[in-house]
Amino acid sequence: MLTAKSEESDIVLGLEMGASDYITKPFSRKVLVARVRARLRQQTEAAEATEIRCEGFVINSELYLASCDGVALDLTRSEFEILKLLAGHPGRVYTRNQIIAKIKGDDYPVTERAIDVQIVNLRRKLGARGDVIETVRGVGYRFKGGFAA
Repeated sequence: MLTAKSEESDIVLGLEMGASDYITKPFSRKVLVARVRARLRQQTEAAEATEIRCEGFVINSELYLASCDGVALDLTRSEFEILKLLAGHPGRVYTRNQIIAKIKGDDYPVTERAIDVQIVNLRRKLGARGDVIETVRGVGYRFKGGFAA
């Protein structure tokens, strides 16, 4: 956001309303260009983080491919999204409702039990590695392991 308003309250409001940066007039063109370049670098780096690899697993969001120990996994879209979500945040517990919201959206008509079925199918397709998806009784599911995004 580029503006003449330089009061602290204006800056806070601008950032809270969604601005990723706030520059007040007068401004240096060199600083403006440097800030734009920095934001572009951040977006490029975020876009490049399309693959998760570790311990024999590869999950590529851009190609929509997943493999375990070099063997391609034949996953449905939902199974792929669940694996990507859990593996992308190892150790973090997701409730069934959080999984639904992340992979389908808040307004998608899916029951919590449908997630249980997807997890069962995903574990089966992971074979001996299926135990990387852990049930946290009364809460939800988590991915255990040393994944790094």
